[in-house]
Amino acid sequence: MALSVIALILSAGAACGYIQTQSHNFHYIYGCYESDDVRVDAVVDDDVVAYADFNKEEVVWVLPHLPQPAKDFKKMAYGVAKASTAHCHSVLGKAKNADPGAPLRQDPPDIYIYTRYEGEASVMNTLFCVANHFYPPTINFTWTKNGVELTEGVANLRYRHNRDGTFHMISTLLFTPQPGDHYICTVEHQAAKVPVSKSWGRIITL
Repeated sequence: MALSVIALILSAGAACGYIQTQSHNFHYIYGCYESDDVRVDAVVDDDVVAYADFNKEEVVWVLPHLPQPAKDFKKMAYGVAKASTAHCHSVLGKAKNADPGAPLRQDPPDIYIYTRYEGEASVMNTLFCVANHFYPPTINFTWTKNGVELTEGVANLRYRHNRDGTFHMISTLLFTPQPGDHYICTVEHQAAKVPVSKSWGRIITL
């Protein structure tokens, strides 16, 4: 499989490398942040198919059936991800030295909340709390029910990339609504001056 380097872009603390095949839009994105670790994702046709787990020293593939470009790249994927960390820090360091007074990019998230189904009492449902257009990617979600923090039934999906360089991420809560219940999703991000909360709750007629 022939690969060609398309571009290397430095943007507000993150370096991104793009690779393309003749038949697919395949690229990997690696970002290093002063407030976080290096993150490396492999993307095929705008879908994230894998990411590097440097603690386990492996690439985690998120699709059950890999497209052919990803299969071809699989054997050398972790080596590329590992090499990207040094390159990313090198580019970031050079950029900081070239313009040491430049502020790092910070974009606060847009937050909204919704349910999978129309609310019915005593019927299991899912709440989605979506954070979008934030940068850098580190973000924290907290769920509460009637003022009490919840951990059971909570799942945080991995962040995804937006085309403008920002990120979006979804936190879900599996729940069974009852009349009078009040659910709140609170999101903390370094670009937001205060935590941002969105609530869900309404009177449900039995």
